[in-house]
Amino acid sequence: MKIKNIIHLGLLLTLPSLLFSTAISVNPASAADDIVAANQKSELITHKVATAAELEQKVESIPGQKPVQVIAQNADNDTDEVNKIRQELLVEPLLKVKRPKQSQPTYSPGLSFAAPSAFGANMGDAFIGTSAATAGKERTQIDGSISVGVGLGDSQKLAGVELVFNNGSIRDFGSNGTFDLKAHRIFSAKGNNQIAVAGGWRAFAQYGNEAIRPSSVYGVVTNYSLLKPNDPVNKMPVSFSVGAGGGDFRQGDASTGVFAGVGVQVHPQVGVGLGWSGVGLNVGASFVPVPTLPLTITAQGADLTDNSPGGPVFVLSIGYGFNFLPK
Repeated sequence: MKIKNIIHLGLLLTLPSLLFSTAISVNPASAADDIVAANQKSELITHKVATAAELEQKVESIPGQKPVQVIAQNADNDTDEVNKIRQELLVEPLLKVKRPKQSQPTYSPGLSFAAPSAFGANMGDAFIGTSAATAGKERTQIDGSISVGVGLGDSQKLAGVELVFNNGSIRDFGSNGTFDLKAHRIFSAKGNNQIAVAGGWRAFAQYGNEAIRPSSVYGVVTNYSLLKPNDPVNKMPVSFSVGAGGGDFRQGDASTGVFAGVGVQVHPQVGVGLGWSGVGLNVGASFVPVPTLPLTITAQGADLTDNSPGGPVFVLSIGYGFNFLPK
């Protein structure tokens, strides 16, 4: 019994001491961890501060070296120097590419002198022309006329329509005039060759105090091709037209007359040609003074065979064409 009592007493004395010592050993351990972590943070901060200080000391220790703060404050003052260095580092390109200048459109001389052409004005195309002729057999004075035309439609898609007003006399301006109409279409366009067909009606309407001009319905086919398609200067376009009609295209009491004409561009600015108007022989030349300006001057001798009532005359014409649609 005594031995048991002694053991119980020992246990009672020992357990509190173990619990107390365990509590002491656990709490200081967690506290120690906090202290270690705090010390590590403080050491890192201290290390950073020391490193910055050391760097500053190292910078200051270099002879002639300005402090970092001073360099930062004077950065704007060194812009010119930086730009100078950049310019010195620029390297010229080995190959300089020049952008090609946008070339202006050029215009060709006319190639129709005796017969109407099957090509005509399309939507947005407009033109104005004036001509003067010598007196001939029917007149005693030189006189002239003015023509204004406009195009509608598209000859490549369906058909183009050309409407023209002709003022019959410059001397008696506005006293008489006629209206012409032509429907045209490009029938074929292959390679260096184009074929167009057209049907027209000259003087389908008229007014004035001069003699009534005969109304002329006609049909025409025109072939346009290049004789020298590979020539960079002059590809030598050639135009050939043939057709038939009444009115001005016939002689005497005939109901129908046949007309034909041919023209060739002998120079980028000069075209020459001849043809049969259905009444007489015409020979002419066309000239474009400025290639980039759509202004054409045409001179021709009409009815050189003296078959018409008016007889042979010399005709000088000036025409200007343009397109008024926005590009």
